[in-house]
Amino acid sequence: MLIVYVALMIAGLIGIIVCQKKQKTNPNAQAVAFVFLVVILAGAGGMLYETGIFGGDREMDRIMGNEIAYAKARSKVLADHIGKTWKGQSAVIITEPHIDQNKIAKAGLDAMQADLKAAGVDVTAVEALNIPEGTAEEPVPMETALNAKVYNDIFNKYKNAGIFVIMSQLPLEDKELMKMACWKFDSKKTRIILVNGEIYKLKGAITQGIIGAAIAMKTGPSAYDPEKAAPKDVQAAFDTRFILVTPANVKTVAEKNSDLFAK
Repeated sequence: MLIVYVALMIAGLIGIIVCQKKQKTNPNAQAVAFVFLVVILAGAGGMLYETGIFGGDREMDRIMGNEIAYAKARSKVLADHIGKTWKGQSAVIITEPHIDQNKIAKAGLDAMQADLKAAGVDVTAVEALNIPEGTAEEPVPMETALNAKVYNDIFNKYKNAGIFVIMSQLPLEDKELMKMACWKFDSKKTRIILVNGEIYKLKGAITQGIIGAAIAMKTGPSAYDPEKAAPKDVQAAFDTRFILVTPANVKTVAEKNSDLFAK
């Protein structure tokens, strides 16, 4: 189990490094880097509990609890929107590997499944990306492992799905991102829902409806203040950190957030 936590931390560190390299061409990389920071926290928290160090650290508990609250709020607001827009549709949720070892991601997934069901959407499957990981000593580089094929395999497996809810990271390399089969979907039959805010170069796909909804991550210290507790109200918690972007509001959102999309 410790190897899994170490692998999570290494993957998160690699992701942050890649995001730092991309900040000049993608302002959203800063927000995405925060996602990888959460991955590192999840791995560190798992190691603390697994080894019994400090007997379960209070500060780590507080940080984890805060991030779980935000993850649940994101799932609730997005699931409610999906239900209002595509009630009765079938959905496939795509997740990162080893999600059971990431308490924050697992809480978001569990909430998404329950909230979609409550909203009248049938979750037919939950599929984890089949990513080659290597070992803790020699991990496979994230930009190599996270490619178009790992997504296309799932798209091809569930050709009749009406909705793909992607809760994992998209390919980090642009050429792999563009190879994803979803960009050729008929938006009247199948749409993509993005949960993790990687939308900088995807304004066109949102406008066309191929991406039916996406969560954009707000930038700035107020959205990620580690000392500030997540609001107890679900919508307030969501609004603190996230923006719901849809084909209907993408133009307005882009006008109000000049760094959200590529020019």
